[in-house]
This record gives sequence, structure tokens and C-alpha cells, in this order.
Amino acid sequence: MPLRVRTGQIASEACVVFATDAYGDQAVLSSSFHQLWAITYGSGMRNDPRYTPTDVFETFPRPSLTSSLDRIGRQLDHDRREIMLRRNLGLTRLYNLVNDPTLRASLDDDIARLRALHAELDEAVLDAYGWSDLEIEHGFHTYRKTGRWTLSPSARAEVLDRLLEENHSRSRPEPDPNVNARPLRPGETQAQTLFE
Repeated sequence: MPLRVRTGQIASEACVVFATDAYGDQAVLSSSFHQLWAITYGSGMRNDPRYTPTDVFETFPRPSLTSSLDRIGRQLDHDRREIMLRRNLGLTRLYNLVNDPTLRASLDDDIARLRALHAELDEAVLDAYGWSDLEIEHGFHTYRKTGRWTLSPSARAEVLDRLLEENHSRSRPEPDPNVNARPLRPGETQAQTLFE
């Protein structure tokens, strides 16, 4: 889960640093969509996922940033940081609580707030992609043999299909307008038409 830090720190080789100050980027990288992409296309050891920038960040088809993404990214950063400081929790321990199906929202306002923020964040990412037709149904669902707060299984499958389709459409080369596009004559090669 991305977390904003001050500049001037030295990160370990296992830490991935995103050099951006855009809260919209933080929102997208904190989304269930990005997490799903990272778990599916990142590497891993045994059953532990590992974030690999070349396989995940560089291939993830990020949506255009919107004011909604900026707003929810700021809100997530502010609220999460305040909860962590007040409760003396690190990021992992906090998200272990968010993903604990035995911890009912009615018993912990902070955890209920973070769950609601992540649902709102995913809706903002959905809108940024223009996929308002998709119902993502947040709740506790089994994922990777673990119950966690996430998208429904059907929504995860549909999101992954759409992300992959978007990745493929972005990676197709644009036709070069300088290349002569007329049909080839019998016995002619494309290379012969380039110099006409």
C-alpha cells in the first residue's frame, strides 16, 4: 500500500519508490484495481507477492487523473495518517485490521472509515476509467485463500479483463502516417513502397 514520505530518505532495495507528489497517483496506486494487477502480474516467492515495477507499474494502464482522484487521495492520506499516529499503528498492522472480517465496522469507527474511503476511492478510479456500468460490490470476500475487504470475485474478474484489454489497446503501435498505406502490387514488398 503506497504511503507518502518526506524526501531525503534512503529506501532499502526491497522498497519501491514512486516519485510523485500527486494525490491522484496515490489514489490510483492505493486502489483495489492496482492491487489486483500487482498480485496477478508481479512476481512472488512461495505465496508472498512481490511488487516488481517492470512487471506491474510499467504495464498497469493508469487512468487519467481527475479532481475526484486528487480529493480522495488527499482524504485517504490525511485520515490514514491521523489514525496511524493516534493509535500508534504501522501500515501493515492497520491494514490487518481493515481486512479482518471478525472486526465489525460498528465496533471500530476508524476501520469503518478506512473501508468506506477505499470503497469511495475504487469508485473514483472506476469513474476515471469510464466504467460506471460495473458494480464492484465491496465487502469481505475470499481472495488468495484469505478473507479480506475487497471487490467481489465477479468484479475482480471483470476489472482484470478490462485492465488487460486497456493494456493491450495502449500497447498497440499507432499507424505511421508517413508510411504509404496503398495495397501492395503482386510481387511487391512493403519495403519497396516506403521510398515512393
